[in-house]
Amino acid sequence: MPFESRLFVKTSLIALVFAFVAGAYMAIAEALGHPVARIWAVEHAHLAFVGWLVNVVMGIALWMLPLARERYPHTSGRYPAGAPIAIYALLNGGLVVRILSEPFLETGALARGALFVSALAQVAAVALFAYVAWHRVRAPARPAPGVR
Repeated sequence: MPFESRLFVKTSLIALVFAFVAGAYMAIAEALGHPVARIWAVEHAHLAFVGWLVNVVMGIALWMLPLARERYPHTSGRYPAGAPIAIYALLNGGLVVRILSEPFLETGALARGALFVSALAQVAAVALFAYVAWHRVRAPARPAPGVR
């Protein structure tokens, strides 16, 4: 498994543990009669969805999608050099900024600006990932007999 794929998958495992710890904390607090602000459920969902699911899907896809050797010869057909690290930084940087800023949206423009930047970063990450994956999802070089 390439380094970049391992980075995504290991990050996803860390996020999975954090998401379950956060979920357990919120459930225990509620069970003990200590209400938890609703925004933390939103942050928990983002940690689980983006932190775990999106990272694991991207990591495995970067590893398992068919190679495009003619398009990316310098990386043995995997992706443009630096693209996976840029995707990783945008996706996970955006996630961290979101989790840190969103609970403070009512306190001022700094939190709103940070949330805006985090959203743009994550959209850029997904767009760059889609660009890389798009070129690796293609028809077979020689279709099997009877297959169109």
